[in-house]
This record gives sequence, C-alpha cells and structure tokens, in this order.
Amino acid sequence: MLTAVLVAVTVATPVHAEPGGRGEDHGDAFRPHGRGPEAATADYGGAKWVAAHKGNYTNADRPESDPIDRIVVHTMQGSYEGTKAWFRNPRSQVTTHYIIRAEDGEITQMVHESDIAWHAGNWDYNVTSIGIEHEGYVDDPEKWYTDAMYESSAKLVRTIAVKYGIPLDREHVIGHSEVPGADHTDPGDGWDWDRYMRLLRSSAADGEPITLDDGDESRVTAGDGWRRGTADGDLSGGHTGASPVTYSDPLWYRFAVPATGRYRIEVRHPASPRFNDRTPYIVNTAGDGDWQTVYLDQRSSGGVWRSIGEFALAAGDHPTVAVSRWTGGTGTVVADGVRLIPQDG
Repeated sequence: MLTAVLVAVTVATPVHAEPGGRGEDHGDAFRPHGRGPEAATADYGGAKWVAAHKGNYTNADRPESDPIDRIVVHTMQGSYEGTKAWFRNPRSQVTTHYIIRAEDGEITQMVHESDIAWHAGNWDYNVTSIGIEHEGYVDDPEKWYTDAMYESSAKLVRTIAVKYGIPLDREHVIGHSEVPGADHTDPGDGWDWDRYMRLLRSSAADGEPITLDDGDESRVTAGDGWRRGTADGDLSGGHTGASPVTYSDPLWYRFAVPATGRYRIEVRHPASPRFNDRTPYIVNTAGDGDWQTVYLDQRSSGGVWRSIGEFALAAGDHPTVAVSRWTGGTGTVVADGVRLIPQDG
C-alpha cells in the first residue's frame, strides 16, 4: 500500500526498503543471471513486462540465493498507471513484482521473481516473498476489488505457488497488514479472503500437473540403499534404483500440495525384465496416518505416465508419495517421476 507516496514524490527516504537494503544492489549490469531491465519476457506468461527503476529493488538470484516461500497481497492506494510510473521513478524506493489492473485484471510485471522487491516493510519478508499490488483503495473495495482482478490475481498466485512449492494457505498467502512490523492496513477489511482462497484452489484444480523428478534433491529423499547414476544399463538416464528388502526404506517425494482436495497421481518409470514386478507406491492421504499402497509391475509400460488412482490429499508442504523397497516381488525397484493432477470437486 503506497498511501502518501503516490502523490508525494518528493519523499526522500525509502518507504519499504530497510537500512542497508541496497548495499549489494549494483545495477542490472551485475545481475548473476544476466537478465536486466531491458529483458522483454515476463516470468508469468499472462503478464506484460515493464521494468522498475533498478534503484528500487535488490539484485538477487532467487531461489538459489534465497528461498521463495510466501506471497504478499497489497493494495496500491492509487491507480494502475500511476503505480507503474512510481515504480519507474528512482525517488520511490519501492516496488512489487507484479501489479494488477482492476478493470480487466491486466497484469504487469516490474521486478523479476529472482530479484528482491521492496514491498513488505520487513527485510526478511522481502527476501523470501513475491509482492503483488492490486489497483484501488482500501476504503472503496466494492469499486476496486473486481471479479476480473480477483480471478486474474488467483491464477497468477497459483502459478507462482506451484513453481516454488508454496502451499496455498493463509500462512503463505498473506496481506501486507499481516507482515510483522508492518504499519499498513492493505488489502483491508474489504478484501474477501474467503473468496480469494476459493479462487486460488479453484484455479489449482484447473491448473497444470505438479511434477517432481527423482533427481530433485531438494524435494526427493532416500536412504543409502538407493543409488542414482549407476553403471547398470537398466538405470541409465538418471533414474534411481534399489534392491528389494524386508524393511521400510522408501524414497519420498515431498510436494507442496496447493489445496486440500482430490488429486490423480501419475507415475513414470523405466521398464526392464530385471525390474520389480510388484513395486509399492505409498500415498500419504488427507486422513491422519492414513496410508494407501498401490503396486505396479515395472517390467512393462516404461517411459509413460501411469495413473495409480485418485486420492484425497491435505494442503501443505509434506512427504506425499513414496516408492518402497519392501516388496514381495523380485527385481530392482526403480523411481523416476511423480505428478499430482488436481481434480474438480
């Protein structure tokens, strides 16, 4: 929320930037990923790109440099075009990553997601969050918080959440007023959080599959008995494998499930006559301690996505699907890709 700043362009001190926040900001010529303000491609396919002034944000290389684990919802306290101009003004010392127009939900990106926008009034939150401004005023929500804006914002947030594994809940999608130490009230009492969260989950149901590969070390964990990059020709291509055992030693895929609901789970694996004919896939369903196991023959149907069924999953960031070594079958157990596909209803 930019209450006084949008009209008082002579303000000399940063509005959201904390002391020292610009200490490592040497301009876009030093961007580690080589994308400067002249880059014409937005991170979000539904957004236009207009670069903010390089003195109004901090260069970074997120999520490599810092995790992105939160989305902060703002209200501009001004107009879409006015905010766009203000973020391009070197005097503003403030930015968000995206701004959204009320009339039709048009989105403009002004700071790359890999960089740190100055928006939250809390440096720790700036470093790990994406900021989104919505056109309008807190005290006139019926005029400014339009259907088009809610729907456009929900699709944007859902896409960001899937990309960075951010759960779609109120601990990870918050208002500016909920940032610790913030002195702003946006998006205000007129922002319909219940509606917004329903739209986020609805857009999740219409969204793309959420996919993890066995090689994602930040999201996939396994014991020492599992091996990757083995010389065994059956495991060429970077798959992970293990011999059968009679104890629990699963390889876990940790998903950030965006919303509680039903998901179709599909798995992909290579196939070989030497692979296991009864490989257990374990699903952590929404019920507390409710585990379901499905067995697949990995000697056939290799390299394609195979459904193991629909399951009720709980929202949150947690181990969701496992490939187990504890099987009555024979042959090497292998793990490759797993994906979740939200289902309507």
